[in-house]
Amino acid sequence: MKDSLLLLSNFIKNPKEVGSVAPSSKFLTKEITKNINFKASKTIVELGPGLGTFTKAILKKSKQGTRLFCFEVNKKFCSHLENNIIDERMVLITAGAEKLSSNLKKFKIKEADCIVSGLPFLNFSEPKKMEILREVKNSLSDNGKFILFQYTNGLGRLLESHFSKVKRRFVPLNVPPSFPSFIYVCEK
Repeated sequence: MKDSLLLLSNFIKNPKEVGSVAPSSKFLTKEITKNINFKASKTIVELGPGLGTFTKAILKKSKQGTRLFCFEVNKKFCSHLENNIIDERMVLITAGAEKLSSNLKKFKIKEADCIVSGLPFLNFSEPKKMEILREVKNSLSDNGKFILFQYTNGLGRLLESHFSKVKRRFVPLNVPPSFPSFIYVCEK
């Protein structure tokens, strides 16, 4: 099944879990990855990799010793990732973002250098948003970055309540025909 059909069918079944009807564009992928310090990153986490658009780009730019931990709850997306991305640096974890720190500890990882998210935060309840952001902040190194994209501009205040530095960038070209995105880059 083509990536776009797999994504669309899963969106229709569960739109609160799957935040997009089509894979992210090369424009959005470029904007996300340009904010990652690949030279210094040994541990990168991706929350909600979906079909692996960002995953592939991150692995392509990461150095050999870097590990990429992908947290995905959708079993069909997990199967797709396992079958389509063969790279020993990728560790697929079938768990939600609220289980971030406990799962990293299983691999003796105390903190991540970068956490990338494609999670549809605005679909989540307030308690779930708060829980995920606490997990992200507690799992991020002091110099690390939390990079996420959203289709709306409504997360600024919430992110500012958890992180001391939040930058926002508008990406006009994402999913055709007209789904602009906002990228947030957060630091402790």
